[in-house]
Amino acid sequence: MKKTLLTTTALVALAGAATAEITITGTARLGLQTTEGTAAVDAVAGAITASMITSATAANGGSAVTGLATAAGATTENDLTALDAAIAASKAAAAADTTAANKAAADKNTASLEAIKAAATGTAAVAKTEDSTTAKNRVRIAFGLSGETDSGLEFGASIRADNAAGGNSGTGGSQYLSGSFGKISMGDLDGADAQMVGDISAMSFAGLGSHETVSYQSSSHNLAYSISMAGIDFAVSTDVGGGSSTAMGVKWSGDLGGSTVTVGLGQSDVGGKSETSISASLGMGGFTGTIISSTNDNGPVVEAVTEVAAVAGTTTYVAPVAENKTPDTETMGFSLSYNIDALTITAYNKDVSTTGAKDKGYSGVGVSYDLGGMVAKAGVADVDGQSLMDFGVSFSF
Repeated sequence: MKKTLLTTTALVALAGAATAEITITGTARLGLQTTEGTAAVDAVAGAITASMITSATAANGGSAVTGLATAAGATTENDLTALDAAIAASKAAAAADTTAANKAAADKNTASLEAIKAAATGTAAVAKTEDSTTAKNRVRIAFGLSGETDSGLEFGASIRADNAAGGNSGTGGSQYLSGSFGKISMGDLDGADAQMVGDISAMSFAGLGSHETVSYQSSSHNLAYSISMAGIDFAVSTDVGGGSSTAMGVKWSGDLGGSTVTVGLGQSDVGGKSETSISASLGMGGFTGTIISSTNDNGPVVEAVTEVAAVAGTTTYVAPVAENKTPDTETMGFSLSYNIDALTITAYNKDVSTTGAKDKGYSGVGVSYDLGGMVAKAGVADVDGQSLMDFGVSFSF
């Protein structure tokens, strides 16, 4: 089959520049994606337990709350009505009391009672959803611009047509300037840690949610510097105008006994929250294996505190400082790929552990076959217990 590549190239002579080149490329796809339906979930009735009764009594200064003296496990409308009354009374006490200690105690009482009510209310039923199939078709056009000055300084930019408005405002596409000093980039960039560490591999027609990727907190950086020396790449990046947000990363690639080995390490800090990521990959023959680990450290939990300030002989109460409940997250994943001629098979698995929440798991397998300018693809994934499948063909121009 004859392979046809449609590329528009413009060579423009510029004063002080050797050449400047503009290329236009395109991609398109057509196919289908099926999402598995979910089973119905019955409503769960709340139940007031003995510990709730004890907590509510303590929260009310040792006085029993009317309606909570029922047997544990039997939630009645009277129980919830009594809780509402107790919550209202506790809020009123906090607003009226002029003693800092009493006000703080009342605030804690209110929080305790509200937590008890939430637990006693239960959860609503969730309706069953059916399997669904959707069309997955699109076309994209991309522009690449590159040039080199007489002195050897390289420059360029790239953008997709659908991001033209963002490119005009500086939030879409990217631009670079490079030379022996390294490469300076601006625009819509990944953080330096994401650039150096990367992701594991997945294969499907339309991404199936792209759950093989790591949610790097540095994903919206707009200024980066990188340099390569003796097989080692180094990069730093930041979000100019975005407050405290920095990232750095390093990557080494080499040949060990006929096998290609790559190791990446990166770290970012955004608003005092740090993320550390590391990856390693091994390529041997037609096989490629990659493993990745990423950990978010979002700092210690800060308890709510009521501040008291004396102003001109009076006492002013400052609203409690909100608790920092942002949980830490750890991501672990690996992928295996095998390529033989035009056929590529890839499988991956990723687990996400979040403090105080149920672990989530993602896995999938996919195949692609290169037909020359057109690639047939299919994939199936398990997205934390829900199955997704897609298949179709994609084109390159």
